This record gives sequence, C-alpha cells and structure tokens, in this order.
Amino acid sequence: MKICCVETVKLPSSWISGTNALPVDFFETLRDSDLRWVERSEAETNPAYRQIIPYIVMQDSQSRILCYPRHGTEERLHGLLSCGIGGHIDEDDNKGAFAETVKAGMFRELSEEIINFNPEMVVLSYRGIINELDSPVGQVHLGLVYLAVCKAGYKPEPSEETAGMTWKTREQLQSLNMEQWSTLALKLTDPSKNFSF
Repeated sequence: MKICCVETVKLPSSWISGTNALPVDFFETLRDSDLRWVERSEAETNPAYRQIIPYIVMQDSQSRILCYPRHGTEERLHGLLSCGIGGHIDEDDNKGAFAETVKAGMFRELSEEIINFNPEMVVLSYRGIINELDSPVGQVHLGLVYLAVCKAGYKPEPSEETAGMTWKTREQLQSLNMEQWSTLALKLTDPSKNFSF
C-alpha cells in the first residue's frame, strides 16, 4: 500500500529541526508537485520521507476535548491517551491537489474512527504542524493539525479504534498520560491563540 509523503529535503529546516508544534501554513509552502506516493513499508523506516498525517482534535459545544486510550493498529502508542484522530493518507485518497488529497484522507479517517461522522456537523480549521523527533514513530511523520468544533447537538460515537472515548476539559487533560502528539496538538488548538491562515 502506498501512502502520501513529502521528501524531507523539501521541508523548511525550521520545521524539522526539533520537536515542536508550529503555526505555519503547510499548503502555502508545499506544492502539489511535492506530493509523493511511497510504499508504507519503506516510508516507515526511511527518514528521507515524511508521511503526512492529518491529526484532528475534536471539541464539543462545551469546549471539552474528545480523548480515548490508544489501542489501534499503531502498537508503539498503546497505553497512552490520545486527543487526536488521524492516520495515513492512502493512494485511494489522491485528488491531485495536495489540499484536496489531505481533506479526502482526513474525512475517510474520521469516518473510520467516528461511526456517525458527519462533516456538516463540525467546523474544521487548520492550525499548523507537528514535528516530533523523540520517538521512532515521530521521526518519519509530519502531523497536520486541525481543530474540529462540533455543532450543538452533535455527539460523535466511537468505533472499535476509539473505544473508551470520553470528553475532558483542557485542565483535566494536563494531568493524564498522553501521547506526545496530543500534547503538541493541544498547544496549536488553544483557543487563546488566534492563528489564522
């Protein structure tokens, strides 16, 4: 299976020089021609590529954050709490244009992990990128962080991968054992930060 990547050398050095969450505009920096389709088995171990991962933080109408214990296909993250829904962009998601391809992959992933996902019941906004160098998982991925604010009355329901899903305030999340990407994504989705693209 081929997945969406970019060559690491195409990314600005300021983006990938350390572990960070950065409010930068991915789509203004990368062109459609920078999109690469690489066999997942190669991409997982080849630092010449970064796998593009949409990573969506869901917030309900009371400003609580959706979170769930990790127990999906990525065994390296089991035992941690996540507040991000995300995954690889498959070749079947390819729409030619980078932004449309990311959107297609993101909606497919949300539909897999939220059984009643309805794109008309969330307000989506792009918030920036996650670069994480502290783990083997992070070193070959680049996260595109989105905030999905649920409209009043909409209650996402978990799939098998998001079983145990619950809603927590940002204050409650601070004391929990979370995966690093979630900690970084919460910085980018902080309502006190007014990032605009």
